[in-house]
Order: sequence, then structure tokens, then C-alpha cells
Amino acid sequence: MRAQRRALVAGVAAVALAAAGTAQAKTYRVSGQQIVDDPAAGAAHMTGGLVGKWTTTNFKQTANSPIVRAKGAEQFTGCIDRARDGSCTGDPTGTLRFTFQYWAKPAAQADQVVWGACYHPIVSGTGAFKGAKGVLVMADTPTTGATTRTDYLGNVTLGAVG
Repeated sequence: MRAQRRALVAGVAAVALAAAGTAQAKTYRVSGQQIVDDPAAGAAHMTGGLVGKWTTTNFKQTANSPIVRAKGAEQFTGCIDRARDGSCTGDPTGTLRFTFQYWAKPAAQADQVVWGACYHPIVSGTGAFKGAKGVLVMADTPTTGATTRTDYLGNVTLGAVG
């Protein structure tokens, strides 16, 4: 009887702790633009729901025809701009590391695309992003001239358990 009671109390405590940990998790929907600063260095900055620097740390092209395919790793350093005021003051800040898969249809002009898309799951984080979970998706759209617009959309969960 005592063993059953202890097992029941332990089970209830485990459920309560799991629920308490889950209740502290907060998911942020983020969207905005990635603006390339230095394509050769893999450097960009993020505006919108994420504000900060974006760096490609590893890039490997795996196919070039008929669809360009690539994979690699990236790092974001900045904040989730909860107030959408372009500032990180009072917002969760840190570093997020991602892997990515990229697909694009090349255009006739070199270094241009008809369209592009990529998938970026979070693999780790530091600061307020420690233990973060989530994913970003990005879409590349050509604009006039030799530029490409990159829009992103995703979810970042902070305080995630397990």
C-alpha cells in the first residue's frame, strides 16, 4: 500500500513538474526580411520579428540542375523584437544556430534565381535562446535589377522542455 502511494505521489509530482516546465515555454511567431550585406562573406541582417546579424557558417551545394540544392549551417545573433520597434531593448537576446536545406530554380543570368526556398530548424542557442526550439522558412523572390528579396516566417519557442 505504501509503495503504491509513493508511486502515485511520484507520478503526480512528475506530471506537475512537466506541466510547470511546459507552462513556462513561450512561442513567438516571427516574420520579416533577411537583407544580404556581403554575399561573399555570407553576411546578412534580419528585420521584423528577428533583429540582428545572420551569418552562413557552412554551405555545400549538392546539385545545380535542374534545381539548385544546398545544405549547411547558419547563426543568428540578436533578439526577438517583441514590440517590432527595431530595437532589442528589453527583448530576449542571444545566439541561435541553424542547419538548412535550400532549393532554387536558377535564372538565365548568373547568380540569379527564378525562385528559392529554404528550411532552417534551430539546433542550439545561447543567452535567452538556450534550449530554443523552432524553425524558420524563407522564400527568395527576384526583384528588378540584380537583387533578390528574402522573406522569412517561423516559430521560436523559448523555455522549451525536452
